[in-house]
Formats: sequence, structure tokens, C-alpha cells
Amino acid sequence: MNRIILFIHVFFFFIFGFISVLNHYYFRSAGLDYGIANQALYQYAHLKEAHITQLLPGVTMPYLALHVSLWALLVSPFYYVFGSYTLLIFQNLALIFAGVGLVKLAKNAGIKDSFVPWVLLQFYVGFSVYAALAFDYHDNVIGACFIPWVWYYFLKNKQALALLCFVAILISKENLAIFAAFFSVAMWVYAYRLNPNLKLFAAFLFLLSVGWFLLVSLVIMPSLNPLQKFEQLNRYSYMGSSLSEIIGYIVRHPLRMLELFYKSQIQPDPLEVVKQEFLFVTLLSGGIFLLFKPQFLWIALPIFMQKLWNKELSFWGISYHYQIEMAPIISMAIIAYFSRIKSVYVQGILLVATCLLTAFTTYLFMHERKADFQPIRENLFLAERYQSPFNISKVKAKLNEIPSKEAVCAQSNIMPHVANRDSLYHFPFIKDARIILVFQPQLNAYPLSQEKANHLLDSIRTSGYWQEDSTVVPLRVFRRVG
Repeated sequence: MNRIILFIHVFFFFIFGFISVLNHYYFRSAGLDYGIANQALYQYAHLKEAHITQLLPGVTMPYLALHVSLWALLVSPFYYVFGSYTLLIFQNLALIFAGVGLVKLAKNAGIKDSFVPWVLLQFYVGFSVYAALAFDYHDNVIGACFIPWVWYYFLKNKQALALLCFVAILISKENLAIFAAFFSVAMWVYAYRLNPNLKLFAAFLFLLSVGWFLLVSLVIMPSLNPLQKFEQLNRYSYMGSSLSEIIGYIVRHPLRMLELFYKSQIQPDPLEVVKQEFLFVTLLSGGIFLLFKPQFLWIALPIFMQKLWNKELSFWGISYHYQIEMAPIISMAIIAYFSRIKSVYVQGILLVATCLLTAFTTYLFMHERKADFQPIRENLFLAERYQSPFNISKVKAKLNEIPSKEAVCAQSNIMPHVANRDSLYHFPFIKDARIILVFQPQLNAYPLSQEKANHLLDSIRTSGYWQEDSTVVPLRVFRRVG
């Protein structure tokens, strides 16, 4: 049985690579956010303070002013081994690490050994894992992978290890401190049936998470931000302009907040079906068991809140990484639910059915969904995603000729490959760049329209200030003259 579990771990490590690593290889990764993470990684690896220069519209800001995320710093030595793929590889390893934790939880809960692989498979085939991997690297994926380990060590009363994993969650991203506070409350309640001494430990974790969030949101990030504020609150500005106003709005409007889990804050809004699709897919992917295990529904609540109360459409649906924390929480709820089923036959049938339904749901929504997504980045079964319209090796060789000391302006999907420099700007913000890098005609024009981007490039060609090198099609290298 251990060999089967090991095979599943190894198999899905490579499957995850077919999503994130291949997307980066084929120039499908994005400047926002993977270019940002790679620039910070490069600067940390060279013992520099990380300053991000590629923000829109041409703003420079300390990396920690964007998010207090420390994983780029911690894994930066591996930049010298894996280069621009470093964070993607560690993200895939983190998902396997979470899988190992879930196996330990399942065995500790008394799930029959022959059924444990199905628990693991259910986690590895969940839609939220692939949605996160399809859009490059995000630190909260790393943080989410420590969730099963905190719960496991808490159940085993190994407080030092539980604290270490809890801190790993906190340093992943500032918003995870809110999740961690809810998590610690669930542990405090659950301590009554385990060991009363654990109540004090859970209370300490609660104070640690609340204190960390207040320190980060009220002190660290505003002090680093040129605007002297915690900009993440802008996503909830319809509730208020400050943290206290937002909390007050939530307390005063409980029914309104309940409605916002499935409706838009603006009415009428036909796009609110994106929220409803997310809830439906979550239920089909094992989320139904959250309803039977309220302690895990409580743990998942801040993820629902941060995602569905957000005013931005991109957060609502099943695309992107904004629900990755749900994957291990749902698996933990499944373990807790099925461990109570006495009949081995019923336990096995339901576990297999849950896993297959999760896999089918993921397959179905890889092909079509109401939420915005790019099938070529996410659909494993799409033949085109394993092909490129140009010679990858020649383009990479050309990019490698550009010295890291040169200031570069590049289009979004080139940026993560040339982030090994202190000055990198998101096209069309040229600033003091000596080199401009774009693909034409495969131009990723964001944030411009295709028409405006092409017009800008035509004006650059005719200005007399730039020399164009188009020897490696479709890459266009513009070098500043003089």
C-alpha cells in the first residue's frame, strides 16, 4: 500500500508540472504575479532588498508592501539551481507535502489502509489545485499546504511542530492570518474532546494570528507602501475605507453579508452566476462534507468571506488561486466524516464515489465555465497546450544574451523569464529601459488594447531612438540608440 501511495505522490508531482512548469516554459506565465515573484527571488538570491519595479502604472514598491510573503526569501538560494522555475518547483513540492500530511491524518483517523489512496487522490484531483497551478505561483498555495500538518500535530499534541507549521502559514501571506485565527478557534473548541491543556495552546495561536495580522496590516505594509496604507482593503471598499469601518459594516448587516455569498454587491448583476458556479463546483468536489463537519466549515469560512465578499469579479469564480485553501480543508472534512462510518463496505463505496465525482467535476470545468479562464493554461487534455507557435529554444537563447544589469521593458508573458534584474518594467511603461521585449504578432498587449499596443510599437520603430532586432521570430528586441 505504501508503494501505491508513493506512486500517486510521484505521478501527481509530474502532473502538476505539466500545468505550471510547462506554462512557464511555453511563455504562458504572467508578469503579474509571477514576474513579481521572480524579481524578488532574484534580488533576495543576490542579498538585496526586494523592490518591485514592474507594477502598473510603472510604480516601484518594496516587495513586502505588496504582500508580507517570505517564501521567496526562504527559497532564494535555490535560484542558482532552478532559475526562473524555482518557485514553481517548490509549489509543486508543497502540494505533495500536503498530500503526505493528509495520508497521516487519514491513517490517524482510522481510515482503512486500502482506502487511504482514495483520500489522497481526491485531494490531488480537486479543481482548486489546478486552478491555482494554471496561474503560476502564489505564496498562499504554500501556506495552504501546511494546513493538514497543523491539524495533525495538534491532534497528536505535538505543540512545537504544530506551532512551526502554523507560523509557516502566517508568513505565507498577510490575509492567511485571518484564516489562521478562525483555524485556532476551531482548535480551541476541539481541544475539549482531546486534551484540556490544548486549550491554552489554541488560545495562544489565536492571539498570535490576530496580533500578526494587526502588525502587518496597520504597521508593516503601510510603512513600506508609498501611499502609506494597507491597499488590500480596497477590494472591500463598498463596506468602508478602513479596517474598523469594514468590520462595523459586517456586524451591522448580517443578512446582507449572508446574501453576498451568492449575490453581487451591485444589483442587478448577471455576472453573479460566477459566485454561484463556484459554490456548486465546491459542493461537487467534496465540499458537501463541510456541511456535515461544522468545525471544518468554520475553518473554511474566512476563505469564503475573503473570496465572495470581494468586489472584484476575478475573485469570485473557480479560476485562479483564490480558493486553494479549500482543497486541504475539504479533504480534512472528508477524513473526519468517513472515519465515523462503521461499515467498511459503505466507507469504501462512498470514498471512491467522492473521488470520482471530484475528478469528473475538475475534468468538466477544465473545458468550460462561466468564470473567466484560459483553457490553454489550465486544460490538461487540450493538445494545443503542449505546442508552441515559435521556436522556444531560440527565443530563450536570445533572451539569455541580455545582461542582467540592463533595464528592460517587456510584455507580460516575457517578464517572468527576464526578471533577473533590478529594473524591469511592464510594457508599455518604458521609463529608463534600454531594451524593449515583445512578441509580434503574438503580442500580449495587456494592459493596452491590441490596436493601441501595435500603434505604440510602430511609433517606437519610426522614432529613431530605437534599433529593432527581429532575427528570432516572433521576438522583437528594441535597443535604445545612444
